[in-house]
Amino acid sequence: MKKYFLIVLLFFATFCQAQNMKAFISHKAYCTDKGQPYIEFTFIVGGNSVQYARNDKGLLEADVDIRVDVMRQDTLVKTLHYILSSEQLADTSVAEKPDFADIQNLPVPNGDFFLNFYLTDKHRDSSTLKYIDRIVLNFPPDKISSSRISLFEDMSAPVSPGLYVKYGYNLPPLYYNFVPESQYTLPFAVEVYGTRKQLGDNRPLSAKCYIENVDNHLVAMPNNVITKKLHTDDVVLVIDQFNVFKLPSGNYNVVVEMYDENDSLRLVNKVFFQRSNPSIKLDIHQYDDVVIDDSFVASMTDRKKLEDNVRCLYPISNTMEREFFDHRMKLVETPQLQRFFYAFWLSRNPNNPEAEWKKYEKMVSYVQERFGSKQVKGYRTDRGRVYLQYGQPNDIKEVPSDPVTFPYEVWHYYYLDDQTNVKFVFYDPSLVGNDYELLHSNKYGEVHDTNWKMRLVKKIQVQTDIYDPEPDSYFGGEINENWRYH
Repeated sequence: MKKYFLIVLLFFATFCQAQNMKAFISHKAYCTDKGQPYIEFTFIVGGNSVQYARNDKGLLEADVDIRVDVMRQDTLVKTLHYILSSEQLADTSVAEKPDFADIQNLPVPNGDFFLNFYLTDKHRDSSTLKYIDRIVLNFPPDKISSSRISLFEDMSAPVSPGLYVKYGYNLPPLYYNFVPESQYTLPFAVEVYGTRKQLGDNRPLSAKCYIENVDNHLVAMPNNVITKKLHTDDVVLVIDQFNVFKLPSGNYNVVVEMYDENDSLRLVNKVFFQRSNPSIKLDIHQYDDVVIDDSFVASMTDRKKLEDNVRCLYPISNTMEREFFDHRMKLVETPQLQRFFYAFWLSRNPNNPEAEWKKYEKMVSYVQERFGSKQVKGYRTDRGRVYLQYGQPNDIKEVPSDPVTFPYEVWHYYYLDDQTNVKFVFYDPSLVGNDYELLHSNKYGEVHDTNWKMRLVKKIQVQTDIYDPEPDSYFGGEINENWRYH
């Protein structure tokens, strides 16, 4: 089974490349205090990836023509078009030329739009970066709404005006929502709209902010929950930072909940991020005080069976627990392993942990029968892992034979976590056995391969244009239809 803890390119921030030019593009939807929606665009161009030319001052400068067409179906709604220029240099022979960046705001009405990006190096012929993305602006005047939660690398007092100064702080963006081991805090901010109109002027509000595990939606750091006392306004800002020094590697959500003065939940907002922190490992001694007497775990004394029961938790465990299963479990005494296993299910169902385990055990048996073999446990296959982690999909399109492709399946979840229309593509490149690999998904934190269609037909077609990830049309082929409609 392939590893699936990967850095993914989220749909609201991406790294693009066209021939030699490289750029980072980010876009987010906001609303003004007057109720005007707008899109905030961030562009960062690699200084070493563009051509420099002398300007009228005799200095060397790179210029990138940026155009963004905001489209509703085939109708042009708005266009952002301007020239982004680099720092002026006397000499471009230096090894590292500075990247250059800009932030632009574009007023746009509420709606569902496609964004067509065109970034052209003005001093290099035929070097245009093309990229298409989608954005939804939904700030109804008669409801409470919010921007997407923004995550940052750092949060500090500005020493001078700068590109990333916002809300009175210097807030450089967190690229790809990936938190490296070297980052000890995770600043975040979200704007909430319409509370004054819906709840009254200057009424009490409270915000509860925490980090949850994507896999099980449990609070990742119960001692690091942030609560804030606020008041209604046209725009309410929730801004703070988490201490993530001891947050293990894994997939997480930052969650912000907004409550009114009666403690009624008015808004929930989440944003995905990934943490890399390999130095933090599971401490088995944290379960030393767990009492298992008279519990369903007390009878699990057969060591091999107990280890099998623990290992099958892999799909619903965090990265730190998976490392423990793979590398250190055999060094742990049986009573310690029993306490860990019991605590695992107690945290998921304090009232009846045994019932929760039995329900999961039935699913493990099903994926073993459906996807496993004598050589590979069902929960260790990609399809088995996805089934156990996310549940049964709403729809499965099986394509065992196709004129061009390897055998493949498209799994469709109508709603999963905070995403809609989530899909997984599995395929069998070996043409032997039943162990399909996960090829591509649009789920946050999963394998994301923009070239997946070409890999699916790779046994016959050769990709001649690396910037065009679409395979040639062929009789009987339904790749696009199966992805779009299932």
